[in-house]
Amino acid sequence: MWFAQGVFMTLKMASKTCSKYALRFLALSLSFAIVGTAAGYDSPLSEIAIRDAYFLGNKAGQGGAFLAEYNRAIPELKAGSCVSGVRVETPFAHVAVHASQAHNYSAQDAVKEFFGKPAFFRIHLEICYEVGAPENSIRIKVVQNKKSIQWSSESRSAYYPLADELTQVSNNGERIDLEFPAERLESSELAIRIDTPDAQHAETLLPLQTLR
Repeated sequence: MWFAQGVFMTLKMASKTCSKYALRFLALSLSFAIVGTAAGYDSPLSEIAIRDAYFLGNKAGQGGAFLAEYNRAIPELKAGSCVSGVRVETPFAHVAVHASQAHNYSAQDAVKEFFGKPAFFRIHLEICYEVGAPENSIRIKVVQNKKSIQWSSESRSAYYPLADELTQVSNNGERIDLEFPAERLESSELAIRIDTPDAQHAETLLPLQTLR
């Protein structure tokens, strides 16, 4: 608020000395500043945030190109041509994806479905590191602000790389899905640390302060 008040005072003063083009520039700068302060991980979602997520997902359609920023490769862990990766699903992203896939679904429907309801933060990992990898053997640690964050549920399965129907492939790692109550996370950098049973290590950092 103090920032906006400062800019409005600047606009008032500038109106006496500046051209209309300078005033337009200052007003545009204010609009970007206000939007910028709204960015970042947020939970619980406000009605405005839910509507923003709805329109983002609705505009993107089922392609979901906006999800690219929620994905990270983990190049330290790989098996052959398979490179490990992680995708995070914030409450905002969840609403956007849901809106991109739903039919006959409005912004009002999204608000009704998600506003004031329990929300979750999810981490989806596809870890490949060796052919014939044993199941349930990868250790994961999630850290934020130097504190370990514990998930509320976990799902694991063997990970098989993509192949055509004529190619026989062996599992080369694990697919791991972790779910957290959304309020356990904050709008700051999140670290995901991975240890495999053959002593490989990797860490990936996710800037939740820039991901809604």
